[in-house]
This record gives sequence, structure tokens and C-alpha cells, in this order.
Amino acid sequence: MNNPTFPYLFKRSIFPVMLLIASSQPLLPPPSVGANSGASRKEAERLARFENQVEQFRSLLKIPGLSAAIIRHQEVSWAKGFGYADMEKAVPAKPDTVYHIASLTKTFAATILMQLVEQGKLDLDEPMSHYSSDFKDDKVKVKHLLSHTSGGTPGDRYAYDGAQYAYLTAVIEKKTGKPFRRLMAEIFLDPLKMSDSVPGRDVLTEANKQSEIFRREKLNHYQAVLAKSAQPYRLYGEEAVHTGYGWGGISAAAGLLTTAIDMAKFDIAIDDHVFLNKETQDRAWTPFVSNGGRPLPHGLGWFAQNHMGARIIWHFGYDPDSFSATYVKVPDKSISLILLANSDALSAPFVHGSVMKSSPLVTSFLRIFIIEDAEGHTLPDPNWAANAEGFSDEIARLKQRAGGYSYDVELASYKAMIKWLEDHRRQARTAITIDPATYDAYVGQYQLPDGTIITLTRERDRLMVDIPNYVKSELFTATGLKYFLKTLDGDWAFVRNEEGGVTHIEVNQGGQVSILKKIK
Repeated sequence: MNNPTFPYLFKRSIFPVMLLIASSQPLLPPPSVGANSGASRKEAERLARFENQVEQFRSLLKIPGLSAAIIRHQEVSWAKGFGYADMEKAVPAKPDTVYHIASLTKTFAATILMQLVEQGKLDLDEPMSHYSSDFKDDKVKVKHLLSHTSGGTPGDRYAYDGAQYAYLTAVIEKKTGKPFRRLMAEIFLDPLKMSDSVPGRDVLTEANKQSEIFRREKLNHYQAVLAKSAQPYRLYGEEAVHTGYGWGGISAAAGLLTTAIDMAKFDIAIDDHVFLNKETQDRAWTPFVSNGGRPLPHGLGWFAQNHMGARIIWHFGYDPDSFSATYVKVPDKSISLILLANSDALSAPFVHGSVMKSSPLVTSFLRIFIIEDAEGHTLPDPNWAANAEGFSDEIARLKQRAGGYSYDVELASYKAMIKWLEDHRRQARTAITIDPATYDAYVGQYQLPDGTIITLTRERDRLMVDIPNYVKSELFTATGLKYFLKTLDGDWAFVRNEEGGVTHIEVNQGGQVSILKKIK
């Protein structure tokens, strides 16, 4: 979600048995493997292979921290943290590290809406004009927002639209008479003991405005959880740069903070039909049919697609320049994958494509845990760290050993990943050195139209920018005396009056110009 007055500068939009926890502090004991436990050994080998694929991917995309879990038959079979939740403080990522999961929040909202349908309190054919004056007629229905088919002629085509989905918050709140964040706690977080989850980073601020939402004891708990949450980063060239949290609210579209372990509790409850009966859940997981009778890639709050004969239910989370997430379910095999990261690189290269064909981690997961069973033998893993020529050669060799498996999805997802990396390398700018005394005229406070104050300071030979909710960042000088941040895209230009004094800053981000007036 974005600050409306400065849209681009503030952009970011119970488990027993077989648990293999690979973190500094195991959450549960590992499984015992006896002499006759061949199936357990096979599973352990698969998990070790997948773990290696995750680490290759994380290292290649320079994701600082990543936490993951696999759930089989309503039990966590594996969970691990990779890298760092906080690079500056060397805090390791663990299975219970807290991340902002962005659009994965949509699956929770969809569950509430389908509960209301199941209870006879909501008709998905109700017009959205009943809930918001932004809808001028009755053409757009609740079902169109849930299925991302509200654009153009409603129901004609799928086009993912998180901003439209956020309007479903009003539907939920009007039908229940309760704030959305309170419902998140009452329906999911408290009953499932999702104790490391918080309904919005701004929960403490909002509770001060609406004291009836949560009691002080719960707010103190949320405060403690937020204090240990992962720090956000973005890839700038070859460097993982510490950024900031950006938007901190919560809606039907985004905002929940949680962990891989807490998400596993949600996943298990879904498959145990804690929230919805099987018929209602299957309805949510059925591809929405267009006005012309064509099945679309999205159901009601979930992506619903087939891949090599398997039904895949999934969703992604993408908070630009900070966090990303992936949630994949194979209901017929009773297996799920949860991936959470403290950079957007988990989702950014693949956010516009089918995750089964464009995410190396998802293609690896499906190959190892689903397709191998269908093929009846092991399908060798590719080396994601290979260069483009080497990867293509390796895929050709693997095909010869794979007994007919094509590796087409692996090749496609590798190309998407490499393209994203190359784009980032090209976009990274080179700083030049100028006389640091130049910065003295720029030091001061600057104000946005909404009243937000941005402070510029000189720290020895560096010009620093302090933006609320972001880390303090260095403002670098580029050719032509344009300035730039590594933490946010855009050109910063200092504008002077006739006397030579700086009056304001113009920040140009993709043609969108924001004015920061100097006030001190």
C-alpha cells in the first residue's frame, strides 16, 4: 500500500511426528530413523535436497533471510530458517521468525468471507456499491473482487488487483460489525495459538484511537512480537540494502505479520475444516469461470490451477523492496509449502506469472515431492547457481537421465530469475564523488503535502536522509548532480531560489514528481 500524497517514495504495496527443524534452536525433536524406516530415510533425503535448492536460490538472489515449512497430512514435516532476519545485528532467520506476509493476508480474508457465505450472511452476487460509494453502479459484485475479475467488464477476464481486493474489508466489517484486525485475532490468531502473529504493524497506534479493539495485555504481547520481527531489505545491484517498513496497516488485501510455523497452524486448520466445510472450501478453490465460460487461474481468494496432472492451490505475497512470501498447497496429496522472506526477491521475479512455471523453489518443491512419485523415480536437481550457458547444458544432461521429464518449467523459471537479476544490475547507479561541503546547503527539514517531515543531515562526508518508517539512508550523487537513494528508486533534485538558497526538493520516480518543501 502506498502513501496517497507521495505514492512512489513510500511504496513497499501442535505438530508432532516427523519434524526436521534446522535452526539454532529446534522447536520440536527430530524424528528417529530405525533400521526398517526406509520411507523416513527417503523423506529425509528429499528434504535435504529441497533444503539445498532453497539455499542455492536464496544465495543467488541475495535474500538476507528466509524461513520455510513443509506440512504433510496436517503435520509439519520440516521447517528451517536460512540466513539472517537482521543482517546488521547478525540475528539468524528461524522457523519462528516474524515477517510481513503482504498478500498472503488475502487467504485469511477469503476464509472469513466464505464463512459468511456458508452461514447464509453473505451472497457473493451482492453489488459492491452496497459497501462503498467508489462503486457507482451495481455491475461489480463481491465475487468479482474475490476472483480479481472486476476490471473492464466485470467477470470477463482475470487481472490481479490488490487495491480492489482491499474493498472487501468493508464487506467483512459491515457483515460482522467488527474491525477486520479484531476478527483476524478472534477467528485465527487466538484460537490457533498463532502467538507470533500480529494483525498489522500499526496495531499499537490504532489501538490508541480505538481502545476497545484489544486489551492492554494483548497489545503488550503484540509489541514484543513486533520488536523481534525481521528487518526488510531490497536488492540493489549486487548489494542487499536495508530499507524500511512502509505501509503498516491491515486490510483484506495485506498487512498480517506472522511466521512459517504460525502459517503452518493456519494451513492445518484449513485442511481439518476448522473454518469451512469441505464443499465451501472446494468452492473457493475452484477456478472462477468468466462470462464467456472460460476457467480462469484464480478462484475465490486463491489461485487454483493444474500442473502436470496435480491440482495446485497457491498464493504469493509481495511487498516491494521489503518482504515476500509463497504459499502452495497440493490438496490431493495433502502437502503444503510455506516460504517467507525479508526481501521482495522471493516473489518479484515471478509475481506476474504462474508460480508453478516461474518460481525455482516451487518447481523444485513440486518436482521433488509430487512429480517424482508420479514418475516413480528420482528426478535430479538442477544447479540454480550455474551461469545461463551452463544451466542450459545441465538441463539437457538431466533430461537424458530423467526418463521423459522435460525440465521445461525449471528452464523457464531460471530464465525469469536471471532476467530479474540482470535488470537489477543494469538499474544500479554509480555514485560520483563531490565536495562534501556542497551538502551543507541541503541540510534541514523538508515537508510533504500531508505534513510528513523528512530530515537531511550531513554526517562527515555523507548526506543522510531520514524518512519516517524507513532506515536512515545515504543520498548519493550521480552524474549531472542528480541524487539517488539505494533504498528507494528515483531522482532527487535540489531547487534553489535566485539568492542560491534551497527552497525544495523534487523527487521524480518514473515520471511521478513529489515536492518536498524546505521548512527549516
